[in-house]
Amino acid sequence: MRNQDVLQRTWLAPPELLMLKNDEVHVWRISFEMTTHQVRMLEQLLSADELERAERFYFQKDRVHFIVARGLLRTILGRYVDRNPKDLQFCYGPNGKPALTEETGGKFRFNVSHSHGLSLFTVSLNRDTGVDLEYIRSDLSVGDIAEQFLSPRELLAFKAVPEHDRTRAFFTAWTRKEAYLKAQGRGLSGDLKQLEVVPALGCPSEFPEINGSSQEESPWLLMDLAVLPEYAAALVVEGHDLRLKFWQWENT
Repeated sequence: MRNQDVLQRTWLAPPELLMLKNDEVHVWRISFEMTTHQVRMLEQLLSADELERAERFYFQKDRVHFIVARGLLRTILGRYVDRNPKDLQFCYGPNGKPALTEETGGKFRFNVSHSHGLSLFTVSLNRDTGVDLEYIRSDLSVGDIAEQFLSPRELLAFKAVPEHDRTRAFFTAWTRKEAYLKAQGRGLSGDLKQLEVVPALGCPSEFPEINGSSQEESPWLLMDLAVLPEYAAALVVEGHDLRLKFWQWENT
């Protein structure tokens, strides 16, 4: 896996007609701040099983976030495949990674992550992606958590970071790991210490080997995303020589 610098890009309003080329990945930044009317409109797009899943949430806030995430996912994907969002059908991989069925747009791949009222969606053609977004919590003892989830080499790199930067360093390392696992459709399974994705913040940009493959041999490309100052985010994409476009969803 190879690394690029943090992508400092402008999040633009999307065009009315969305065109996605084979060498492009579109990244969407979406706020969950919605009016009650907007939530109800999105709820009408959900399938029966999605509505049932929404009802399982104990807290109303979590239920609303699920409705907004699924409703907007349907809305955005519907624009790419030129279908009514309500008509889209999803299937799921062995570890629960969702995908569009072949009948409703299987060549369009997507991934989703949300944290603390914000979400990132990725959309691509015939290439897998993984995205992870994390709100940087200052109340966590990241040193203890790093001992549990970072590989020995990652942990050494983490400890070399100045103490006041370690919270962001940990979340940066975490999002990179999770984005890589999500791109592969694996989820957070297995021993994360055995997955040495990238050094922590403040270390050289060269990636260590992943599952025995050097960065030159790896089919994956990893990028850090600048979303908002209080968040860390990472994107992993299958293949190289691609272009990224960044869209800001407007809640109207």
